[in-house]
Amino acid sequence: MQNDRLTFIKNEQENSNIRLVSFKGGLDRFDLAIISSDCLGDEFIIVDLNTNKYSKLNASMLDSTEFVEHAFQYSQLEADDFRAYLKPILQEN
Repeated sequence: MQNDRLTFIKNEQENSNIRLVSFKGGLDRFDLAIISSDCLGDEFIIVDLNTNKYSKLNASMLDSTEFVEHAFQYSQLEADDFRAYLKPILQEN
C-alpha cells in the first residue's frame, strides 16, 4: 500500500441468492446459508451458521471421501446428516 491508496485485485458486485435451511439431524441441529450466483456456476457457498465454517462445493463434491468432514470439521455421523439433507437441495438448483 502506497500513499494511503488501496489496490484491489478484483472489486466487483454480483447478484446472489441466499437460501436459509435449518434441520435437526440425528445428533445436532444444522442452520445453513446456501449462496448461489452466476459467477459460481454449479457450485454453492455453504455456510454453517452455528460454527461459522464455510466451503464452496457442488452436489458431486458431497460424495467425495471426507470432504465434508474436513471442510466443516464434522464427525462421520454429522457429515452423513449434512449430506442427506443438502444433496437434494443442491441437485434441484
